[in-house]
Amino acid sequence: MAKPAPRTALSLLCERDGGRHVPQWRHWVVGAEPTGRITLPPGARQVLGSESSAQAVSRGGMLVLHHGGVGASLPIDGRGRLILPAWLRGAARSSGSVLVAARAASTPAVVLATTDLLEDLVSHVVTEVL
Repeated sequence: MAKPAPRTALSLLCERDGGRHVPQWRHWVVGAEPTGRITLPPGARQVLGSESSAQAVSRGGMLVLHHGGVGASLPIDGRGRLILPAWLRGAARSSGSVLVAARAASTPAVVLATTDLLEDLVSHVVTEVL
């Protein structure tokens, strides 16, 4: 039996969603300073607004930033910089970067995760193909 033609990871991910859809999230990979500080991309900063803090809640190895409701107050300076919590700072140290995802629709939120999440996803897709 012939091996199926390789397909791009993106096409495999689209199949999981049943085809094209309107994206709700914008994504960036940002560098983490040795001190554990990151600068939020302008699109993520826009979702959080100009307030000097956001509520932060951790879920499944990710940090969710939002306004109002539950969570610890996480300071954000006027240039959109924040210091990652110690547990996320330690996890991000190996790659030196953090995945940032933001959505303005529905419930506005910004999610921070280590780039290991992307590495796991890509490894899974490659394992499925090969």
